[in-house]
Amino acid sequence: WPWLAVLAVASCLVVIGLGLLGGPSAAPVPERTATVSVGQGDTLSSLAARFAPDSDPAAVVARIEDLNRLDGAVLVPGLPLTVPVAGTVPAP
Repeated sequence: WPWLAVLAVASCLVVIGLGLLGGPSAAPVPERTATVSVGQGDTLSSLAARFAPDSDPAAVVARIEDLNRLDGAVLVPGLPLTVPVAGTVPAP
C-alpha cells in the first residue's frame, strides 16, 4: 500500500504541474476604457473579442455589463457603450 500512496501523490503533483505550466493564461481585463458605438449585429462577446482580444471574454463581458449597468438589455445599433480596451481602439 505505501507504493500506491506514493503513486497517487506523484500523479497529483504531475497534474498540478501541468495545470500551472500547461498553457498561456488570459491577460487581465484592461483598466483603460473607451466609448464605442454598437454596430449592426454586435454582441457583448464580439465587442469583448474586438477590444480586449487577449483577455478572458467572459470577464470582459461582465466588465462591460458593469460599466454600462446592463442587465440583459438588448444592444441597439448606435448605442454608446463604455468598453475595456487593450491597445488602440480598432476601427469599426
